[in-house]
Amino acid sequence: MNNRSTNILIVDDTKANLISLEAILEGENLNILTVSNGNDALKMLLKIKIDIILLDVQMPGMNGFEVAELMRSNHKTKDIPIIFITAINKEEEYIFKGYELGAVDYLYKPISNEILKSKVKVLVKLNEQTKIIEEKTRALEEKIIQLELIEKKLNHLIRIDELTGVFNRRAFEEIFKLEWARTIRSKGSFSALMIDIDNFKNFNDTYGHLEGDECLKDVAQKINNTLRRITDQVARLGGEEFVVLLPETDLEGEKLIAEEIRKNIEDLQIVNEGVDTSKFITVSIGLSSVIPTRFIEKKIIDHADKVLYIAKNKGKNMTYVYR
Repeated sequence: MNNRSTNILIVDDTKANLISLEAILEGENLNILTVSNGNDALKMLLKIKIDIILLDVQMPGMNGFEVAELMRSNHKTKDIPIIFITAINKEEEYIFKGYELGAVDYLYKPISNEILKSKVKVLVKLNEQTKIIEEKTRALEEKIIQLELIEKKLNHLIRIDELTGVFNRRAFEEIFKLEWARTIRSKGSFSALMIDIDNFKNFNDTYGHLEGDECLKDVAQKINNTLRRITDQVARLGGEEFVVLLPETDLEGEKLIAEEIRKNIEDLQIVNEGVDTSKFITVSIGLSSVIPTRFIEKKIIDHADKVLYIAKNKGKNMTYVYR
């Protein structure tokens, strides 16, 4: 046997029997506990993790069968293997009752030392193997949880634009399809904004790419913070271009949100010297709003993109609606 601790509880109302059984099992590297009645056995079972129980059938007060029945009704003790010890009836019906109550074996008095040791050794071996399996199962479950967390984190990371912290193009396409389908079912309006930072090349050339990155972060976060509903989402499509999806939003609602975004970004007062439209960073925004169907899914973004460049050509720092 190995050094894994196996707790064995011996239950017998005769002290001489307890001493005898304990003596037989000495030297087997077992942790042996003894009690003399059913009530004390149940108390011990609830207090200490018992691996095997040797249970006398004939005891005053509460007999072994009654103890076994109560054990099977408790989730903490229902799976503990029981060896019944008896000096009486070997009839099939009597034996079957014990097995029905969870017995794994019977020992008949007078007990053979070698038979007792052999039966206990088998159960100890099974108990040790069970503990190994439980430990490996726990370790596997912990590993699965860790892998699920890693997978969740990776799924999040591959959907997030690394620089700005908002969704990337991949996430945008996923969200767009889901929200478009949902809005078709609700028969509501669906709006989209295409946003481009004005004169961003000039900003990069003047202040350098590190400042350009900071500018992109500030603009992305300002757009994100302007959106109030959980279904409204912003994504960076690349460079200085962003898209905002507004499910269940009609054109009038879209205009208000677009104008608020435009103003909030201008109010950041990120200086952009050397341009004639504004001394601060601004954005141009193209707006498109439709009642979704399966046949116009791609057009809403194309329309918003088209009028975005009309806004830029008309002087920048403005919103423009597709009609």
